[in-house]
Amino acid sequence: MRFTLAVLVSAAAQIFVFLRLSDWIGTGAILAVLYLALAALGAGWFAGRRSALAGALSIAAGVAMYASVTYFGVASTGMLPLDVALGIVGLLFAYLPFIAIGGLAGAVGGSLRRRLLAQR
Repeated sequence: MRFTLAVLVSAAAQIFVFLRLSDWIGTGAILAVLYLALAALGAGWFAGRRSALAGALSIAAGVAMYASVTYFGVASTGMLPLDVALGIVGLLFAYLPFIAIGGLAGAVGGSLRRRLLAQR
């Protein structure tokens, strides 16, 4: 339950960044990637176990939520259901580098949690 909640909350926090893709220029792009990494780190922290998976899934779920908002809005007018599904899958493949960054950040979050709790 904690794993699922960590992934979904982190994904919901990332939707803001994905909806502002036009601002991903220069310094804005660096800040956006840092925001995504921080959200994935938080997912890894709160998930406890399988922290790398939680970080990667949080980015993937955020992309899927963004695609759902995009494709089920005005942009999907006249699209077939298969086109919408392929569009979502295409976005997931386009964001694979960010999903990998999320996995690394989630692993760091889980590692930090284990180290800090071991010191107590």
